[in-house]
Amino acid sequence: MSDFSDISVVVQGPVQSFQDREQESGITQKCLESVRQHLPGSTLILSTWPGQELAGLDYDRLVISEDPGSNVRFFGRDGAPHRFNNNRQIVSTREGLREVTTKYAVKLRSDNYLTGNNFVALQCEYPKRTSTHCFLKERVVVSNVFTRQYAKGFRVPFHLSDFFYFGLTEDLRTLWDLDLFEDAQDPIHDNEGALYKSYPPDCTQMFWIKALQKFDTSIHVNELLDRSASRLEQSDLCFANNLVIASPADLGLGLCQKFLGTARISRTKGQCAQWQHWEWQEIYRRYCDPDFPKAPASVKANLFLKRLVHVHPVKLETIVKLYKNRRSSESGGIK
Repeated sequence: MSDFSDISVVVQGPVQSFQDREQESGITQKCLESVRQHLPGSTLILSTWPGQELAGLDYDRLVISEDPGSNVRFFGRDGAPHRFNNNRQIVSTREGLREVTTKYAVKLRSDNYLTGNNFVALQCEYPKRTSTHCFLKERVVVSNVFTRQYAKGFRVPFHLSDFFYFGLTEDLRTLWDLDLFEDAQDPIHDNEGALYKSYPPDCTQMFWIKALQKFDTSIHVNELLDRSASRLEQSDLCFANNLVIASPADLGLGLCQKFLGTARISRTKGQCAQWQHWEWQEIYRRYCDPDFPKAPASVKANLFLKRLVHVHPVKLETIVKLYKNRRSSESGGIK
């Protein structure tokens, strides 16, 4: 394709730095320029906050939203509030998508950028779907970075990345037109130790589940490691029917420096805990298209060995830590 006029790109987030969220110097300009290069003819929407330095930035439309502030999802075991930027991401993404008038849209963080447009073709390559758990009109292409299959050494459900989305505009609006998170109020009752047996659900789990609950209110997780066989299968069905999960290289997505080099997510340990594209293809084959080719045995064996070294040993560390947390709670409340 040489013309992408039916696509809008919503670049969402701070332009350089925003209070406690520092940005790589010049990264938003790099992001915007990459859209012009790899999606010529597309509409470029910058959705950001008041007081940003916009001089020299190239965009078609500008969306300035009132800052909802950080949100407190829970209090730590020491009673300190745990603050997140969940509501900021919802607002900047949601308000940007509301300005889209094209059939298709991209949700792109302002600190990432494009290296290609392979995601456009990927979105069309997997036409078959099942009659159940098929919630979106078409598939949405997402990054496997932070789309975790394993966390703390265990399989986890619904752990979808919030980095990158491409699909029908109405589907992206479904995924991001979400109510804001309410702040936790009570350090005792809203305490991490009192609320969860293991760990709190990840923010990215919460975004995905909030969207899926529009179609099926039974979909939920009680905590990060809520991993019953039925929950994991439900998660796999939702992934197989509504998404395409692929690596940044497969998509044409560039990451800012804080996610590269020695960053945890870039190490072997972090990468092999994520869903691989061929693993997503395996559940696509299982649930949607039995004739889809199987992944080579050598590829499967290579990942199995990596997880044997880097992922599975973490289970014991997690079990020990959870045991200590439980003993601490039983003996004296907040620690």
